[in-house]
Amino acid sequence: MERRTRILLIAAVAVVALAGVAWGVSASGSVGFSQNVVIGYVDMQRALDAHPRKASAEEALNQFARAKMTEARQRAQGKPAVEQQRILREAQEQILRKQAELLTSLDRDIRAAVEKVARASGVSVVLNKSVVLYGGTDLTDAVIKELKAAK
Repeated sequence: MERRTRILLIAAVAVVALAGVAWGVSASGSVGFSQNVVIGYVDMQRALDAHPRKASAEEALNQFARAKMTEARQRAQGKPAVEQQRILREAQEQILRKQAELLTSLDRDIRAAVEKVARASGVSVVLNKSVVLYGGTDLTDAVIKELKAAK
């Protein structure tokens, strides 16, 4: 799915979710305004960039990538071009899996910090900054502070 389409889909889902939170449906089926909803947002890219373990994760990925590519080039030497391409493609896939693994770990930390900050701030819904057009409370600095404190 194209990045722009994904962003629009996320925004649409967020709007529907917010509408559901803002308007409650009672057991009798009547619709009424529920409790105050406080919306926050986090610049997830900025939080990722500020994560205390990001540099070490990048270094680990770079070392892994160098080792995998060196190994792949050695294994590919003297083999037919098709086999060389297959070996290099496998190495690249392993590197991408390692990258996803490292990012998942960092993302998990960020999401835990977002939840902790949101609860402490009384924020009931937190969105990614990329889907916020106007309003909301920016929690990014508090999330970054929490990440650094949890080190």
